[in-house]
Amino acid sequence: MTRFKTIGIVGIGLIGGSLALEIKKRGIAEKVVGFSRRHSTLEKAKTLGLIDEYFINFDDGIKNIDFLVIATPISAIKEYFLRINKVYPSILVTDVASVKEKIVKEAVEILGRDSNFVGSHPIAGSDKSGIEAIQKNLFKDKFVVITPCKYTKEENILKIKDFWESLGAKTILISPEEHDRLLAITSHLPHFIVYLLLSLLEESNNRNLLLSCIGTGFLDTTRIGKSSPELWAEIFIANRENLLKYLSKFEKILSAMVKILKEGNIEELTRKLYSFKKIRDELNGEIKNI
Repeated sequence: MTRFKTIGIVGIGLIGGSLALEIKKRGIAEKVVGFSRRHSTLEKAKTLGLIDEYFINFDDGIKNIDFLVIATPISAIKEYFLRINKVYPSILVTDVASVKEKIVKEAVEILGRDSNFVGSHPIAGSDKSGIEAIQKNLFKDKFVVITPCKYTKEENILKIKDFWESLGAKTILISPEEHDRLLAITSHLPHFIVYLLLSLLEESNNRNLLLSCIGTGFLDTTRIGKSSPELWAEIFIANRENLLKYLSKFEKILSAMVKILKEGNIEELTRKLYSFKKIRDELNGEIKNI
């Protein structure tokens, strides 16, 4: 296992805070340093024992760090690349963003082809956010997608792979472009559709009556709709080309199902539902075997 003297984490929310917790618990670094624009968050993180030290001024704090994890919203990552390039361009860096093509491209443009940046994305999280949402063992047995590009150094890929695996995660390596295409199906499109489904609740003339008819099925289906709108708006826009492509495919499937409904063809509808159910039933077994 690769050990670090000092790991810095920018953004002490659900992912960043849970990372700090696990790094401290597993002894992956001698010291964990936190960065945030909110002094209150840093104070709370230090009180909780998540970090040993913190800095509001990023340029001052980064100078004595071996490895940096950027766990901020997508829109803030470019700014940190610019500051890293100015102060400490040789530092080993990864991120946790849900889109990768945009981030990896910006890293190459700003930090250069010879940089020590490796993109990564832990497939772990919650509909909750902020330091209050941190979880123990958040990354245990979860997949982390590592997204090297053609310029990424092999030794850095191995370091980032080892880092995530030391947190109990399983790692896979794919291109940034493939990551965004796959996540559009498995994450971004479902979130987008759930937000649209929730919008239908506003059309009810009798909200109390409607609420009395909501069961666990609806609540389970729409749980991810409690996630941060700011976070997901950024993800949708950053990966909009893939999202729009699959929305178009979804529209075609929806149109076909609407046609079956209009025709009242219960045999064809049942056949379709069985085919969809089979896909879902197979998922559990397939995921267990990965």
